[in-house]
Amino acid sequence: MSTVDPTPNVGEELDWRAGAACRDVDPELFFPTPIDGAALLAAERRALSVCRVCPVLDACRAWAIVEQPHEIAGGLTEDERRRARQAMPRRPGRAEVPAVVPGPSLRTDRAPVIAAGHTALTAGADRGDIARALGVTRRTVDRWAAALAIPAGGGR
Repeated sequence: MSTVDPTPNVGEELDWRAGAACRDVDPELFFPTPIDGAALLAAERRALSVCRVCPVLDACRAWAIVEQPHEIAGGLTEDERRRARQAMPRRPGRAEVPAVVPGPSLRTDRAPVIAAGHTALTAGADRGDIARALGVTRRTVDRWAAALAIPAGGGR
């Protein structure tokens, strides 16, 4: 794996996501619903097969280890990313923080992307076009639309 800054600026983040193999795949593939057993393993294998051929896997993996706590991302399962985070060296001088479930937070570097998505949705732009232009999933755009109370048919 190459060295990739896991916190790129917005333009760089959008650049690598635009080349992702999963960009046009149903995001639900990466959120398997089976709890455990053979069905879960099969669902994870299907998602990981997309990651295996992804041209931006290194950048995605660096992002996923730092930013994505759940499901399949960066070609890794939740457990694999948790182990990778635990293996990361601690930064010197950084105080240990007790293990607490963090509350939701909006990353400030994503604010311009979210604002652009909200603007495009309220203007009636196609949701698929918004997702592609902003380097996010269609599911993310649908969530923005729900938060803005735009009906399913609105903004296509």
